[in-house]
Amino acid sequence: RKLGSKQRILEYFMNNIGKVVESRDIQAASGGAVEWARRVRELRNEEGYQILSHKDRADLKPNQYLM
Repeated sequence: RKLGSKQRILEYFMNNIGKVVESRDIQAASGGAVEWARRVRELRNEEGYQILSHKDRADLKPNQYLM
């Protein structure tokens, strides 16, 4: 069964909990999805995962995320 990009992104975050990850790595993990940022927002807003960005924490740079 082929995983969707949101599921791939979730697995990537689950394998990197507590580590700062870069947007390019998230996109690569998604299978190259153009809409990877939308999938990250869906995981945060609709599914309740705590995925932080530079808007949430001052120590993160733009294009960095932390779960």
